[in-house]
Amino acid sequence: MRQSKRRAKRRGNRRALFIPAASILPVVLVILVGMLGFMAYRGILQAHSATKQSNPVDGGRYLYYTLKQPNGFVLARSLKGSSGQPLSSPQPVATFGDGFGQLESDGVFFMQLSPDYRYLAIDGTRDHGEQVWIFDTQSLKLNLVPANVLGNFLHWLPGASGHAFLYRPMLPLGPNVPTDGVGWNPGLWIVDAATGAHTNIDIHMSSAFLVDAAPSPDGSRIVYSTSAGIGMGSDTWLMRSDGSGLIHLFSTPAGVQSITGMFAWSPDGRTIAYEQLSDGPSPFLPAGLWVMNSDGTRQHQLAEADGGHGFTLSWSPDSRSIAFVARINTTDRQANLDAQSLQSAIAIVDVASAHSWLVATPAQTGAQINAYPTWIFSANGSESITFAAFNPFNRVLGGMPRYWSAQLGSRQSHALLVPLTATLTHIVAL
Repeated sequence: MRQSKRRAKRRGNRRALFIPAASILPVVLVILVGMLGFMAYRGILQAHSATKQSNPVDGGRYLYYTLKQPNGFVLARSLKGSSGQPLSSPQPVATFGDGFGQLESDGVFFMQLSPDYRYLAIDGTRDHGEQVWIFDTQSLKLNLVPANVLGNFLHWLPGASGHAFLYRPMLPLGPNVPTDGVGWNPGLWIVDAATGAHTNIDIHMSSAFLVDAAPSPDGSRIVYSTSAGIGMGSDTWLMRSDGSGLIHLFSTPAGVQSITGMFAWSPDGRTIAYEQLSDGPSPFLPAGLWVMNSDGTRQHQLAEADGGHGFTLSWSPDSRSIAFVARINTTDRQANLDAQSLQSAIAIVDVASAHSWLVATPAQTGAQINAYPTWIFSANGSESITFAAFNPFNRVLGGMPRYWSAQLGSRQSHALLVPLTATLTHIVAL
């Protein structure tokens, strides 16, 4: 339940394709130290790449992957096509080193490019905890940022430098841990990917209680949620990006869907989508997909989404619809507990009417899991969703995803599915 219950009970999706494990969302995508297993529950690694085609640096021209190799994980990339698909097999560009990826317990939860495409954030876990690697897409250097800290990447922060991110610090590592001069009592950090320097935002409680946090499109506000632990429900808050103007939006009492997280602001900044995740021992129960106004008013449920695997919500560029991952085997109790039992489809919900429909199912793609939807608007006005279809990943060999396009027609319930690539191999996260 980490990028869902960890990102949203963490992150508490989560960003991917790995199984112990998110989150979230994804993800993604547990709150207390004992809840760090949330992302470990996530099951499928979340990863995400930018969809814009006009990029200030070369980093935006590529899709990024973590690959499984005999000596551990390596970072790879492939040029990106007009539909957001790889144009060739991913080619290695950096090695994580230190034996990372040689143990089955090693995993990458998700990856995400910065708004300026200069840096790639990679959130992963080892036997001693979760850390964040930052890859410089220009110098091709890969480093732990911030160093000497265990913690979780949450979201890139728009504006300012273009490469600052929200980070949930969990535990210090050694005497060189960065502090604010007052000891180890962190809240929510804003970290500069270029320097590793951080600013601590006081959230009026320890970061151990933080579930998820996401900035508005202009970077001026941050919505976040907290929870005191499993069975304690959650609280949702809104503040300015400097920590001022804190507002308590709502509380959710303990229950089947009571951990709020997986926040996703609409592109126009007027609406916040989020998931209500299970608050209990079953990590992968379906989640409620909700929206609210950006000030926290008019909260209402739109649909049911997959829960616990950390798959993020994807807004359409016009802020009218949301693409999400829907679990279709909701009556399978084994799938409530086992990440590899998930059967999922790509779904769309119209925000105004709350009407939802499936656009890509296992029966159509021949793959058990359909996830990572990305909206594509072409110059001629046509609309489609690019997504990945795959069967559960092998922890030793990696996975074999294939990219598809769901070409959306004038009828909401109809989409033409077209395979975009051959099957990729040895993928750990995409």
